[in-house]
This record gives sequence, structure tokens and C-alpha cells, in this order.
Amino acid sequence: MPRNRALIVALVVAAGHVGCRKDAAPSGDSTAHGSAAHGSAAPPAPAPGSAAAPALPPGNVVQTEMRLMTTILEATVRGIGARDVRGIDHELHRLHAAKEATAAAVRDGSYKLPKNPDQVATFETMDEAFHKHLEALVYASRDNDVPRAAEALGAILRGCEGCHATFRP
Repeated sequence: MPRNRALIVALVVAAGHVGCRKDAAPSGDSTAHGSAAHGSAAPPAPAPGSAAAPALPPGNVVQTEMRLMTTILEATVRGIGARDVRGIDHELHRLHAAKEATAAAVRDGSYKLPKNPDQVATFETMDEAFHKHLEALVYASRDNDVPRAAEALGAILRGCEGCHATFRP
């Protein structure tokens, strides 16, 4: 139970911190919680091919994926707080290309895991499991099922911690 309490405290602190950041995306950019298709008052999702999300700072493929993931998880926390997680599935679809770039770079050796670089198979297994938790969040988002989204977020964050403990120095 203390671990769950620490997770909740961390989420609340992160959510509060996001609202105070000067570099946080304005609401409606990449963190809108609804779309016209869902009948919400929020602006519609950007058209395919439009530059809705701010450009990410340069970095390796894993850093790029993690920055995008952080933005999405922050939006999820805000959506859970607002009891509207409908826009999260749209955000998660943007993550797919970043995941593919990471997987390719790890496979071809252009990105070396900074810790335990000989455990690529373990990394790939953990990554697949992690992305299954993201799928659960997609489905919860589509149904605007806030409790299920919160459960998926908990599983996602546990996956973050496990991978970082194994592969991050």
C-alpha cells in the first residue's frame, strides 16, 4: 500500500508542476481531452499531417520517445482529474512512430542501452508489455472510462519504473 500512496503523491505533484511550467504546451495543443467526434466542447483534433505538437528538443530516439511519453502521461493525469480522458487515445497514436524508431535503433545497434546493453531481448520483452498497458489506456480513453484509465496509468508507471531500474544508469 505505501507504494501506491507514493505513486499517487508523485502523480499529484507532477500534475501540479505541469500547470506551473512555463514551457508546458497551452491547453488545446497536444493535450486536449476531447474532440468534435465525441461531442465535446474542446477544439477538434488537428488534421492529419498538421503540426499540432510542439517540436521536441533534439535527442536520441529513446529520449524523443520518453519526452513524448511524458507529455502524454501528464495529459492523462490532467484528464483523470477533469474526469475526461477521451483525447488520450489520439495522443497515444502519435507515440507509435517513436516506439518503432526506438525498436529499430536498439535492434540495429545504433542505440545502445546505457545499462545492461547485453539484455536487448529483455528490453524488447519489457517494451512489448509496456505498450500493452498503453493499449489498455487507449481503450479506456475511447470509452471515457476514467477509473479504467487510472488503473492503466498505474500499470504504465510501474512499467516505467521497472525499465528504468533495469536499463537506465
